[in-house]
Amino acid sequence: MNQTPVNTEALHSDLRLKHLTLKYFFAFFSGISLFLFSISLPIYLHYVQGIEDQLIAQEETSVVAARQMIQREMYEQLHIFDMVVKSNILNAYINDNSLENQLRLEDFFKSISTSFHRFDQIRLLDNTGKEAIRVNLVKGEGVLVAADELQNKADRYYFKSVQQMPAGQIYVSPMDLNIENDVIELPHKPTLRISTRLYNEQGEAAGVFVINYLAKGMLERFRHLMTQRTNQQGMLLDSQGYWLSNHVRSNEWGADLGKPDHKFASFYPKAWPSIKANSSGILEIDSGIFRYKAIEPLNYLEDQPAHFRLEHHPTITKESFANTSWKLVIFIPREKINQRTFLYQPFGRALTALILVLVAVLSFFGASFLVQQKNAAQKEKQTRLILEKQANIDALTGINNRRSFYELAEKELKQAKRKNTPLAVLMLDADHFKKVNDTYGHAIGDLVLKYLANSIKTTLRDVDLSGRVGGEEFAVLLPQTPLQEALEIAERLRKALEACQVPLPEGDSISFTVSIGLAMLTIQEEQFDQLMNKADLALYQAKSQGRNRVEQAV
Repeated sequence: MNQTPVNTEALHSDLRLKHLTLKYFFAFFSGISLFLFSISLPIYLHYVQGIEDQLIAQEETSVVAARQMIQREMYEQLHIFDMVVKSNILNAYINDNSLENQLRLEDFFKSISTSFHRFDQIRLLDNTGKEAIRVNLVKGEGVLVAADELQNKADRYYFKSVQQMPAGQIYVSPMDLNIENDVIELPHKPTLRISTRLYNEQGEAAGVFVINYLAKGMLERFRHLMTQRTNQQGMLLDSQGYWLSNHVRSNEWGADLGKPDHKFASFYPKAWPSIKANSSGILEIDSGIFRYKAIEPLNYLEDQPAHFRLEHHPTITKESFANTSWKLVIFIPREKINQRTFLYQPFGRALTALILVLVAVLSFFGASFLVQQKNAAQKEKQTRLILEKQANIDALTGINNRRSFYELAEKELKQAKRKNTPLAVLMLDADHFKKVNDTYGHAIGDLVLKYLANSIKTTLRDVDLSGRVGGEEFAVLLPQTPLQEALEIAERLRKALEACQVPLPEGDSISFTVSIGLAMLTIQEEQFDQLMNKADLALYQAKSQGRNRVEQAV
């Protein structure tokens, strides 16, 4: 039974050494491995980079083809839209909405719808948002919607967005699933709404022209291009990272279908910030490599044939560019890359394992030696700290002894003088302490001093400094403390000590009081001894006036 604490202490020490050995083992193992692999790493990275570049190069054809296809598709819709807006038939109606002009415009809309097979709706809204003329594409034919079935679209964003637009500007909406009567149409109709504000010859607002471009064919052509790739993991994202097209079709249209987790960031959280922030690039993560490219279907500034030039297409609003800020993302899984690399071949893996075993052996011996050295140094340091503590701490009370207190207080005094901050010192003396020793013995006297010191520590602030400077004399230094606050602290300390009860062996207890002298630092005191002398005089005054009181030095 007597040996249990020794065995427990030895066990804890052994566990600590093992933990430290393990810690240094990993440090050595990581360091040596890093050093060895840093020698071969450039060669190996160049080798792997060559494989990755080859795979990425194979994807560039799909990226270019998809980008050009989408841009051409959008270019055509904008020019058809612009053609209709500038047509004599539409302009005749907005300047004279006679029945004859209305019938001609309705036939014109039906002809456009039937001829191009890509506009799900062609509409003319009046200034209040009410549909004046609407043609739907039904089974490949343009069909005029009856007057009693026309709807008011004043609350729709594509109507609101064009209200303050000048003549000639075109608004293109985000792509989403078409809604009729507050319900998503089935089968789904991916739709882009292209609209513009119309003005008559007098410059007065004459309504809003809107076409619903059915993007289903464009997305099908995009998916067909992606199937020509080996992995077939090609995606088209909107600006929020929702899939407009995905090789897993159930992941598409997360925002429209109430599935906020069905977006790129949920599946690839590490990749999305970079892909969102940059227009083009290659991003490598643990699971593979992404080749991404901003599509910008309304931007015809660069690398386009002559008929795609900016000067030939209508003016598009800045909001429209933001609405169609899409990203084409092609993913190459890590498994496909690894299949071609040396380290994933049997011989490469065997060689890597052998090197790691050798590094582990060297790391273990190095860690064991270092732990032995550090353990010896730690023991020496602990011995030194114990000795320093014995030299600075009062053995009975556990607070600073006189020498340590004076050294620390001298530094505080110099700092207070330099920064011109208030500094107070308290001198405390246990009242009638000799009587306690004579009546109860020195053991109880020592216990009183311990209680006194403990009450000082628990009553004071963390920034305050305390020490035993004599037999029953204690001192307290209060940094950055003005007079009134110092008086309050001294009084609080006096009351705490007055309330203290020291237990006696037979079960009773005794109480004691202290007298306190307080002195404030002035320009006259250059040394701490001078300030202590002032506090000592105040202490003498407190004792001479009846004890158990606080007196301030004059």
